[in-house]
Amino acid sequence: MLAPLLAALIFFPVRAAGPQAFEVLASARTNNRTASLAFRIPAHQANVSAICLRSGSLAITLTGIEIAFADGTGQRATLQETIPPGARSSTIPVDHRRAISQVIVTKQPGLRPGETMIQLLGKVSK
Repeated sequence: MLAPLLAALIFFPVRAAGPQAFEVLASARTNNRTASLAFRIPAHQANVSAICLRSGSLAITLTGIEIAFADGTGQRATLQETIPPGARSSTIPVDHRRAISQVIVTKQPGLRPGETMIQLLGKVSK
């Protein structure tokens, strides 16, 4: 009975999340027709080296992202990326020495009704 489990652990070992693994920074429930989302970042997760987004049950098309830093400066990027349901966007590098206070994401509103959860992920620098 234990042999299959041991064999699975040998071929697929359980790995602990490393310091550079993506963590959920914030989540937002939204409907498909929303054009923008704002994510507030908790202070203990404010210093990240990269961010990305994960879609929920619906595909989303990203058009832009604005990162507001705690020092009042910002970083903007124009995107044109469609994320399938449950998938992650491409990674956006961030200066890990500056704390992020907020991330605003703009997306193309969908024509079909529906709700989904969108997660902001980050590689937290500790």
